[in-house]
Amino acid sequence: MTDASSSRANDNPYLRLNVRPFINCASVRTIHGGSLMRAEVKSAMSRAASQFVNIYELMEQAGKRIGELMGCDLGIVTPGSAAAVALGTAGAVAGNDPERISRLPRTEGMRNKVLMGKGHRFSYDHAIRMCGTTIHEFGSKEELRKLLEDPTVAMICVYGLMEPEGPCSLEDMIELARPKNVPIMVDAASEHVERPSPWLVRGADMVIYSGGKFLQAPQVTGLLLGKEKIIRAAWANASPHQGIGRPMKVSKEDIIGVVTALEYWIEERDHPGERKQWAADLDTIAKKVSAVPGVETKVRAPSGGVKVPRLIVSWDKAKVPHTGLELRQRLLDGEPRIMLDDMEATERSVVVDPFNLAKGEAERVGEAMARALASKPVAVSAPVPSVKVNGKWDVTIDFGDGPATHHLELTQSDAKVGGRHKTKFFDSEVNGTVAGDRVTVSALHRYEGCRLGYRFEGTVRGDAISGDVVLGTGGEAHQGPVNLAQYGKTSFTAKRVAV
Repeated sequence: MTDASSSRANDNPYLRLNVRPFINCASVRTIHGGSLMRAEVKSAMSRAASQFVNIYELMEQAGKRIGELMGCDLGIVTPGSAAAVALGTAGAVAGNDPERISRLPRTEGMRNKVLMGKGHRFSYDHAIRMCGTTIHEFGSKEELRKLLEDPTVAMICVYGLMEPEGPCSLEDMIELARPKNVPIMVDAASEHVERPSPWLVRGADMVIYSGGKFLQAPQVTGLLLGKEKIIRAAWANASPHQGIGRPMKVSKEDIIGVVTALEYWIEERDHPGERKQWAADLDTIAKKVSAVPGVETKVRAPSGGVKVPRLIVSWDKAKVPHTGLELRQRLLDGEPRIMLDDMEATERSVVVDPFNLAKGEAERVGEAMARALASKPVAVSAPVPSVKVNGKWDVTIDFGDGPATHHLELTQSDAKVGGRHKTKFFDSEVNGTVAGDRVTVSALHRYEGCRLGYRFEGTVRGDAISGDVVLGTGGEAHQGPVNLAQYGKTSFTAKRVAV
């Protein structure tokens, strides 16, 4: 082995790219790397990588094995759970008819409407719409009944975590959909895998689980399980078939990895032992942070499809003058680097998830959090506004492939800014502030299941503003700063055209 290859073998591959790893206390979000593959999974994938097999034969036998393990007809491995959403939709729309499969996403003359309950929309429903469908929401059982009178309805999609608060139960949906031969797909990607799946037991036709989350299979995998007819239709639309799913390739190694992870989960995994370890880790962290004056902790018991308890760390703002997001950033900038969830951070609390903690990490997390909570923030007072931004502004945003023109209509009262943000397609309220000669205004525009976020941050010089706009998107329940900055930022300029 050469000196260079020896260095690569022993060096941290992330640090070689100037990327700092972190201790993950933010559950199993994809943007944070999901979870870590188990040793059994990595070993099986390594062995699988040394031979060739026919993917059709492998998926057929893996699908049957998945069905045995999960107590259902059949399952397929997909390249992530969003791909499972797309393939389940394609199966409902095109079936296994090559003519219809080849036409997607063109769906004229086909069943191409998907129904979702109000409150069930999520930022991943683009995976449904990419198959040439339109999504129609219902707010009651009666509204669902009327929508199902349309013969072009292809499927009902249910967001599993929201079903208890939805407009009608899964059983109500089944009662109305079954006579119309409309399948029901449940997205349970963020839930623990259970055998048998409670969603299939209750009567759903398809259910989706993530491979790279709680199952600890490869991060790029998902599972689509359910009744044989619809699962085979989804598989007909999947890679390596020449259809809309062809770009959604899943490797032989990933298929073996998911089957291995599922076998371990069902047949060997020590679930009671894991629950005991989570409780012990949260207790370790709680004892460390509770020693800081003004800090309190409370364990939030798991509920629904999520089986992991979480620790709520809250504080008296008079004694701990940090916000949750400030504390989160301090821990992310520190050593060890620690990741907390941004969406659950409040003005006076953060949440700790123990699922991804390795041995000994709870002690380090507790000590680092205690130090951060006890630290004194740098006092920074916002400058008094020195500019006025009232009026109508033409905004030019640089998107790299060409400029886009937006419009801002701003009103200012002391440091507060209101008004509207208008794009080519949207028109929504803005809110923001002026500090000195700096202005910050934000807008959220709803499109389908998403909120598109724009945060303009610029310097005002007379009738001109220049600066950066932070771009992102998030579903109704995913509007934290991480998602609302996921597209990064680009530059903008604005010119006042009227006062």
